[in-house]
Amino acid sequence: MNENDLPDDAHVVRYVKPTSRHEDGSVDGSAFRLRSGDNGLSVNWLECFGDLTRAQQLDAVRKLSRLTMRRRGCLAELGVGTTKQYFPELTALRFVRKPLDAENGYEADPSHSEITGLPQGDSPQAALIGDLIAESIQAIHPAIIDD
Repeated sequence: MNENDLPDDAHVVRYVKPTSRHEDGSVDGSAFRLRSGDNGLSVNWLECFGDLTRAQQLDAVRKLSRLTMRRRGCLAELGVGTTKQYFPELTALRFVRKPLDAENGYEADPSHSEITGLPQGDSPQAALIGDLIAESIQAIHPAIIDD
């Protein structure tokens, strides 16, 4: 572990697009597969916002997101330590802080992080790991909150 690794008691959320959700609202493992050419899966570290309620942390993620979130999309919450326990053989699996600087009209995002050490592409191993990560989801939050 190095200084950029998130602690095991941290929580992250990943935006899941509507097409990666099942009819019952659960998340398909494809939402956690690394696309070819990517080094990590983008997530947001909730505790980076300090002593806020979970709802306030999620609002901060929504506000700083550079993605277009859809109504049927969601924010899937993972516990860092819990998720890593699913993969004791994947010693390269890490949750790494990668803050984004302000640019192109976007505010800086101190919560941006990545899950690294995942297999690339559409291999059977990548599919299995994506499915296992989906099973480790601790909570599903709406991507868009109606005022």
